[in-house]
Amino acid sequence: MAKETTTTVKETPDPPEKVLPPPVDPDVQIAKLRFWARLLISMLAFFLFGFLVIKMVDKPDELTSSSRDLINLALGSFLPLLGMLGKHWFESDHEQIVKPKNEGPTQFEQRVDITAPNQEKEV
Repeated sequence: MAKETTTTVKETPDPPEKVLPPPVDPDVQIAKLRFWARLLISMLAFFLFGFLVIKMVDKPDELTSSSRDLINLALGSFLPLLGMLGKHWFESDHEQIVKPKNEGPTQFEQRVDITAPNQEKEV
């Protein structure tokens, strides 16, 4: 009797390559960060202004005269700030990020002659 030998070869496919997201431009990241920072500062300013107004209007007879004067000063100082915030968000053009120009050398070379006092300098 003859022996029959069969071999099966199982090929495993290569694992799929990781698809990396495209690199993000650092200027775009900086612009987004500036937007969120300015938005946060603006919202804090508006909330603080609203808090001061509510404090003045809520119960004005319970405030002492010194507290009322301080709140009036704070409200007066917030009015130009609110005007600048409105101008920033609704009227002005936002600055564009300008990339620096590549001017000048990119590599520097420095030569140093190290000789002892009794040696001659090589040319």
